[in-house]
Amino acid sequence: MIWFRKKAADEAKSDEIQKQSKDCQDNDSAAQSQERCGWTPFGCRPCPPRPCCCTGVTGPTGATGPTGATGPTEATGPTGATGLTGATGPGEGATGPTGPTGPTGATGPTGATGPTGATGPSGATGPSGPTGPTGATGPSGATGSSGATGPTGPTGPTGPTGPTGSDGEDGEDGATGTAATIRVGTVTTGDPGTAAAVTNSGDENSAVFDFVIPKGDTGTCEECDRTLQLLSTFSNPPQQGTAGGKLVFDRNGVTNGTAISHADNSTDVVISQPGFYFVTFHGTLSPAKKADFPLTVLLYLQQQGSQVSGTVVQHTFHTSSEAANVAFSQIIQVDTVPNVLEMISQGGNFFYSAINLTVQKIGELPEA
Repeated sequence: MIWFRKKAADEAKSDEIQKQSKDCQDNDSAAQSQERCGWTPFGCRPCPPRPCCCTGVTGPTGATGPTGATGPTEATGPTGATGLTGATGPGEGATGPTGPTGPTGATGPTGATGPTGATGPSGATGPSGPTGPTGATGPSGATGSSGATGPTGPTGPTGPTGPTGSDGEDGEDGATGTAATIRVGTVTTGDPGTAAAVTNSGDENSAVFDFVIPKGDTGTCEECDRTLQLLSTFSNPPQQGTAGGKLVFDRNGVTNGTAISHADNSTDVVISQPGFYFVTFHGTLSPAKKADFPLTVLLYLQQQGSQVSGTVVQHTFHTSSEAANVAFSQIIQVDTVPNVLEMISQGGNFFYSAINLTVQKIGELPEA
């Protein structure tokens, strides 16, 4: 009878546990556990039997059941806010020891050359050199031969002086004779190398002498050929030059001969004999005030209005304190005369000083 009561109670308890499990799955597990069992931690598990005043002997622990399948991984939660920055550490540490000196670097490029200083004043003119020896005198032309004189008859022998006779009576005066005359007739130039001749085309009382004089050989003038033809003209005080202008030479230095001429304070050097001439020029240039830099100044020799090749000189200025020396030398040919030489300038405004132009004849043109 007792056994049947216990079995009925156990079956009722089993039904209650199943009902509790089903209700737990349909509701909040924590709340159901609190309501059913009075203990929160049991969730949906069956409530343990309520304690009673008398606890039986604890039975042996059952075998561990198999590990349940791993539940799904939940999504990663949001990253938390950045924490506060920690306090700054102590200041810079002590300076370490100085390292060894590195190798010396390569030498840098040499700087640009400074501007050329202004040309110093011209030195005093040196003494004149000794006069060269006089050339030998050319040979004199041959003297033409004199015409032949007519033959004089032979003088007879002088007879012995006879005895002085007694003075005879004076004879009568004779008739007055005709006076004899002499004049020059014709003068003819004969061929070179022929003999000169004089003939009387008159008579014994009125002589008329006709002359034939041969033409002499062409003489030479070596002394004339050796005459040095040259001219040197210059200007020392600074003068202002302009683009397209001509340089003015205010005076002449050494001159010789008549082939080259120049008037004081003029631009033109005039050549009046054909031939070959050697021309040299030098001078000092500097920029004018308020010039725009860089300033390029160019000079050249002009012959009969045309630029002479090989005579262009130029300089580019970068500061107002610069000065430049320029020079050229050239041989020119003069075919026609008069032939005019001039120095022409190009570029901006500038000053020129201590300029010199020398022209010397060095030879004759070949015969055509």
